[in-house]
Amino acid sequence: MTEPADGPSDGPSDGPSDGARTLDATARARVAIVGTGEMARRHVESWHRLGAEVVVHSRSAERGRAFASEHGVRSVTAPDEVLTAADVIDICTPTDTHATLAHWAAGAGRHVVCEKPLARDPAEGRTMIDACIDAGVGLCVAQVLRYFPAYVIARDAVAAGRIGRPTEFTFFREVESPGAQTWFADVSRSGGILVDLAIHDLDYARWVGGEVGEVVGRTTPRAGAGAPLRSTATLTHVDGVTTRVEAVWDVPGTSVRSTFELAGDEGVLRFDSAPAQVLTDGTGAVLYADDGSVDPFAEQFAEFLTAFTGGVEPRVTAEDGLTALAIALAGEESARMGRPVDPASLLR
Repeated sequence: MTEPADGPSDGPSDGPSDGARTLDATARARVAIVGTGEMARRHVESWHRLGAEVVVHSRSAERGRAFASEHGVRSVTAPDEVLTAADVIDICTPTDTHATLAHWAAGAGRHVVCEKPLARDPAEGRTMIDACIDAGVGLCVAQVLRYFPAYVIARDAVAAGRIGRPTEFTFFREVESPGAQTWFADVSRSGGILVDLAIHDLDYARWVGGEVGEVVGRTTPRAGAGAPLRSTATLTHVDGVTTRVEAVWDVPGTSVRSTFELAGDEGVLRFDSAPAQVLTDGTGAVLYADDGSVDPFAEQFAEFLTAFTGGVEPRVTAEDGLTALAIALAGEESARMGRPVDPASLLR
């Protein structure tokens, strides 16, 4: 889930552009994290594992200094100083600020890493992609689920025919509610629970099951203050797979948990993240048990840096992020309108 509101509401002011930065694959990466919330904290740990030189920028100088002290980085407040200190801008701010910050970074010739979801709406996402292309810089969206080992192993197993012909996928994800007073609860800013939370599983479902032709969404209204908020999205994939994704913002103290079941006409794969990440097949055989040796965030950042230095494209692209956003928004629109929605219609 994206972090609580902490990034600049309007983005840093325009800074000077010295053209697109060319990164040296052998040099230490220089990264500026914008925002000091939960995802910024997760990102800085992984950038450090890659040996990156990291600075942080926040609209609150006090929060910036506190974050810097906690994580052993330097806090920078002036936009020009942010650009001078970094070749990669890592956007970890509320969803409705992503587009402004991406345009600012691209206009200054800096590569962009953007926390999911890519943007608040597809039109904004498309302008971000186009701006980075025009500036000759990279844009990568952190749909990190594609880097979790259990999910990668399950996808490879499906591709290898382990479950036969895929027929039905189910995903579940829950976390404690971010709170009614946060920006998450403002759908005009966050996009809602499918956009903010379920987008992880929606992107992964498309990665495994193929393109999505139709989405049916449903949201269960809160019964009262503090009650869980639950949304589901049922996807009909072009190749015939049906996916059901359920996401819950639950009561305070709820631990993060995710599960999935990938069923085919010859077998099934099951995953549960609690109490520890374990992937099994229909016989109960363990295909993967997490031992903490892989940092999925560092894995994705390493791929992003490779792409920024002229290497191969990462397994999740900005276009993938845009499509995942359209699928999530199709679910939200379907829940409001009471009818199926084609996600492609939101990209036109």
